[in-house]
Amino acid sequence: MLIHITPDELEEEFRNSWKMGFITQPSIDYADNAIWALFEGKNVIIFRFKDYGFIHDNRYNSYEISTGKAGITIKIEKNDISTNKNRKNVGL
Repeated sequence: MLIHITPDELEEEFRNSWKMGFITQPSIDYADNAIWALFEGKNVIIFRFKDYGFIHDNRYNSYEISTGKAGITIKIEKNDISTNKNRKNVGL
């Protein structure tokens, strides 16, 4: 699954597309249900999934995320559910 978030959907202070060129190390924080990134040396929230009624968790998927002037792209890949069940059985 691909999700594309355009700059106008970001937190207000990051909606200027030039700022996207300076955002690094984006990651999804499942507790906050948000995307955090490094901007000007500070960890900041740049997008909140809850604003769109979307709750994202990592129990059954993994993701790759990239940023650029056009916004944020997230590639979500479904994990093998049987693998997740096996992990619970061995305590991982």
